[in-house]
Amino acid sequence: MVEQTLPTLSQLKKAIPEKCFQKSLLRSVYYMLRDFAALAALYIIYPSVQANFGLAGLFVWWNLAGFFMWCLFVIGHDCGHGSFSEYKWFNDVCGHICHAPLMVPYWPWQKSHRLHHMYHNHLTKDMSHPWMTQEIFEVGRGGGREGGREGGRKGGRGEG
Repeated sequence: MVEQTLPTLSQLKKAIPEKCFQKSLLRSVYYMLRDFAALAALYIIYPSVQANFGLAGLFVWWNLAGFFMWCLFVIGHDCGHGSFSEYKWFNDVCGHICHAPLMVPYWPWQKSHRLHHMYHNHLTKDMSHPWMTQEIFEVGRGGGREGGREGGRKGGRGEG
């Protein structure tokens, strides 16, 4: 059996073409407008899909609409990371524009996402994912001292 080692971060960066690290305002805006146009087109055809294709057509429509809504979220996510353009103010404006139709408030999301990256995978400080230890699992099953649905955790997030 041959032991394989993982590449280092610098080796990975060297393997990616330099143009992938360059921000393009025109390309970014193009993708944002393309995704909004696709979503608008889906809303335009919605009554026809509903009338002519029934539940099966709506299932396809919902999936397509969800896909393009996810695309908008990803663009807003890139704005929050500053990778959409070189201009922070433009990133913030576009982030608001992309997140608004999804009813995701941009600046609160940006703040919580920054905290997620600061404390990524930390047992009690990463608020994006409620980690479960063996102890918390056992308490939640009723096998521990406190039992109950929250597993004896303050706030249900493992702070206690």
